[in-house]
Amino acid sequence: VLERHVSLKLVNNILLCVKTLLILSLSTIGELYDLDAATLQLKVIRYLEAQTHSLCCCLLLVSEDNQQLFCQVVGDKVLKAEISFPLSFGNLGQAVEKRKSISLQDVTQAIISMFEDMGFINTYKINMHTLARFCLMVKRGYRDPPYHNWMHAFSVSHFCYLLCKNLELSNYLEDIEMFALFVSCMCHDLDHRGTNNSFQVASKSVLAGLYSSEGSVLERHHFAQTIAILNTQGCNIYEKLSRKDYQRMLDLMRDIILATDLAHHLRILKDLQKMADVGYNTKDPQHHNLLLCLIMTSCDLSDQTKDWKTTWKIAGLIYKEFFSQGDLEKAMGNRPSEMMDREKAYIPELQTSFMEHIAMPIYKLLQDLFPRSAELYETVASNREQWGRVSHKLNIKRWPDFFIFFTNNPVAKSCFLV
Repeated sequence: VLERHVSLKLVNNILLCVKTLLILSLSTIGELYDLDAATLQLKVIRYLEAQTHSLCCCLLLVSEDNQQLFCQVVGDKVLKAEISFPLSFGNLGQAVEKRKSISLQDVTQAIISMFEDMGFINTYKINMHTLARFCLMVKRGYRDPPYHNWMHAFSVSHFCYLLCKNLELSNYLEDIEMFALFVSCMCHDLDHRGTNNSFQVASKSVLAGLYSSEGSVLERHHFAQTIAILNTQGCNIYEKLSRKDYQRMLDLMRDIILATDLAHHLRILKDLQKMADVGYNTKDPQHHNLLLCLIMTSCDLSDQTKDWKTTWKIAGLIYKEFFSQGDLEKAMGNRPSEMMDREKAYIPELQTSFMEHIAMPIYKLLQDLFPRSAELYETVASNREQWGRVSHKLNIKRWPDFFIFFTNNPVAKSCFLV
């Protein structure tokens, strides 16, 4: 019920929501997600944030294949098909140490196993079927670009799990902060389209229209998608939280997901360095926030800490995604940045620069705060040196760098084994 003092703008927003809901009731959805649905989602979320505590809203994701909504509540048949109970993964940390691989089919179950091993299920009284539905909805919320997909979300989440365990983060963060951190890792790139924030703004996309005034366009969208999933029937893993803890959880997740924007990281870099210099203070709320942001960024870039062969393969996926964006920008009549332009990008040099100026300082900060994490920094430094050797070999052989990523020439690909 609207009161007399509700602004005309709010009335128009509500009418827009009603109009879009009517459109949803029709079978001719078309490209609804990229147009009206995104607008509807934001308006509903913002209105309900101001009016209620429940934050109820519907998840509006559209399959690109048949343009049908696939956000129905996950039923028992789907649960039984994709997740087996009881869980049987045991200690995932040990599995990684023994270099056991986890199949794509087992990823969702592995995520649930991590929830259980970190004690979140018991502490927050999470219903197992609710958790399973939530995880499956998050999985379905990821599109399939070369890099920013569900497997990236799993990799980031698993790295978070390992940091929580190996660095004993429970001594530095509150339990609810660790819970928010882990869920944020799962959801931090929900509905990523394989293009960056600059592209959203330059192309005047719907997402840019919704979020550009606040900055961090994609990150705000990822957070909005997370709220939408939480408020889909049968998926609210926070349902047992008190009103106060529920609101705090959402506030934490918003800040953590926004921290995945590297522009945000660069803005707080001086504060992070200051914290590392003076030492972490468990009683300082700002230190808690800074540490959460640093760990989230460390997890998001964790592919740089892996063995050289894995890092090299991941780079191929990243630049495949970058070059696809560059092609779109050229088709729009715009000039892509060097790293997005397949005709100009020199990958070894770009990777060396990224690792020197972004990745290595991040893991150096982590090492300063947690000396036990020194191996991560050392591995990143080693991979940076490896990129330098690749660049040297390419110059000697006069091969374009894309040969080692995008051709099947075994001689060319052997260049990365330096």
